[in-house]
Amino acid sequence: MSRRRKVRATTTVAQFGAVAWSVLAAVPFVLIVLLAFKSSTDIYTNPLGVVGVDWNLQNFADAWNGPPGGQGFAVYLINSGVVAIIAIAGCLLVGAITAYFATLCSPRVRTVVIRGFLAATTLPLIMLLIPYYSAFNSLDLLSRPWATGVVYVAICLPTCVLILHSFYLGFPGELREAASLDGLGPVKTFVRIVLPLSKGPIVAVGMVNGFFVWGETQLAIVLLQDPESRTIPVGLLDFQGQFSANTGAIFAGLTMATIPLIALYLVFNRSIAKGVALGGVFR
Repeated sequence: MSRRRKVRATTTVAQFGAVAWSVLAAVPFVLIVLLAFKSSTDIYTNPLGVVGVDWNLQNFADAWNGPPGGQGFAVYLINSGVVAIIAIAGCLLVGAITAYFATLCSPRVRTVVIRGFLAATTLPLIMLLIPYYSAFNSLDLLSRPWATGVVYVAICLPTCVLILHSFYLGFPGELREAASLDGLGPVKTFVRIVLPLSKGPIVAVGMVNGFFVWGETQLAIVLLQDPESRTIPVGLLDFQGQFSANTGAIFAGLTMATIPLIALYLVFNRSIAKGVALGGVFR
C-alpha cells in the first residue's frame, strides 16, 4: 500500500470515528427531545416510537408553569443563571490568576500548589454535603442562590487551575520578556498580554465548569431548599411524586434547560477551537 493510500485510510478511519462519536453524543439529547413530546403512557410503553404516538405539547406548558406547589420554569432559570454566572466568573478569575502566577514560582512551590489542587479533585462531592449544610445553616445562607454559586467556585477551582496551568506552562517566555522590556510588570503583563491570548482555553474551561454547575443536583438539593430558590434540575424533581410523576414535563423541562447550553456552545465554539490550536502551537 502506498503512502498516499495509508494517509487516506487513516483519514477515513479518523473521520468515521468522529462521526460515530458525534452520533453517540447526540443520541441522549435526541431521546430527551423525543420523550418531551410524548404522553406519560407512551413514554413507558413506546419510548422510541414515532408512529401512532400521542404527541403532547402540554408537557412544555406544564414544565414552564412548574410543578404543583413549586415555582415556574422562569424562576428556576433565573436561579440557575445566578448560580452559573457567579460560579463561572469567580472560578475563571481566581483560577486564571492562580494558574498563571504558579508558573512564575519556583518548581518546588509550583509543585506544592498543583499537588494541592490535584488532591482536591479526589474529594467526592458527597463528603462535602454535611459540612456545607452545617456552615450554610449556621450562617443563615440556605436557599440563597448566590451563596451556592460561591460554593461552586470552590468546587470548580481545582479543575480550572489544573487545565489553565498546563496551558500557561507552554506560554512563550519571549512574550513576557518583551512585555518586561516595554516596562510592564507581572500584573500588567498578565492582563494585557497573557489573558487575551488565553481566550480559547478560558472559554473552554468556563464551558466545562458551566455544564457541571448547570446540571448539578446533589449539592443544590441540599443548599436550595425553598421552592423559590431552586435551580432547574432541583425544581424539575418536584414533578416526581411518591406515587406518580409527570414524566413528560420532566423531559420537556430538560429540553428547555438544554437550549441555553447549546446556544452558548454555538457562540463560543470558534474560540474553543482557536484556543486548542494555540495551545498546540505553544507546546
